[in-house]
Amino acid sequence: MVRFIASQLRRPHGWFGSLVLSPVMNRVNGQIVESTLALLQLRPEHQVLEIGFGGGLGLRRLARLLAGGRATGVDISPDVVRDGERSFRREIAAGRLRILGGEVSKLPFSDAEFDRVFTVNTIYFWPDTLQGLGEIRRVLKNGGLAAVGLRSREKMEKHAVSRYNFRLFSAEEVAGLMKQAGFRDIKVQHRDQDRVWDEVIVTGRR
Repeated sequence: MVRFIASQLRRPHGWFGSLVLSPVMNRVNGQIVESTLALLQLRPEHQVLEIGFGGGLGLRRLARLLAGGRATGVDISPDVVRDGERSFRREIAAGRLRILGGEVSKLPFSDAEFDRVFTVNTIYFWPDTLQGLGEIRRVLKNGGLAAVGLRSREKMEKHAVSRYNFRLFSAEEVAGLMKQAGFRDIKVQHRDQDRVWDEVIVTGRR
C-alpha cells in the first residue's frame, strides 16, 4: 500500500488520484503553497507557471490574483491534466489560465516566457534535478523569480512513503543546486521545523 501511495504522489492517476489523492494533497499542501506564492512578489500582469499543479490549489489562487496576466500549469500526469481542464474550463475559456502536459526536464515553452515559475513538492521525483532547474531558468524572463517548495530530508525520512522513488534534499542542497543551475540572489526560508511537516522554500532570480 505504501508503494502504491508513493507511485500516486509521483504521478497521480485513475480514480484514486482524482477522487482521493488530489483533495488530500490540496489540504496537506495548502499552507506551503500559500507561503510559496507569498514569496513570489506577484503582480496582476505577471505570466506565472506552476510545475506539477496536482489538485489545482495553486492555479486556483493564481487565477484570482492575476487580473491582467495568465497562470499556466504543466503536469506529467495525463489524468491530472484532464481533470484540470475540466475543473478550470471557465478560466481557460476566458484566457486567464492554460493547462498542458509536460515534464520539467523538457518544458513545452519558449525561452523567457514567464515572470515567475514555482513548484511545490515535485523536486523529489525529477529524473535530473540540475536539468529541471536549468529548464526553469530557461523559461524565465531576465530578472524573473523562481521558487521551489518542498519538505526537508529530515522530515521526509520519518515517513515510509519516502522510501520509494523519492530523492530527498536539505534546504542547503536545493540552494546549492539552484546556484549551479545559474540562479542568483538565492534565498532560503525554512519554517515550521518543530512540526510534522516543515516548509522549505528556496527562491532565486534568473
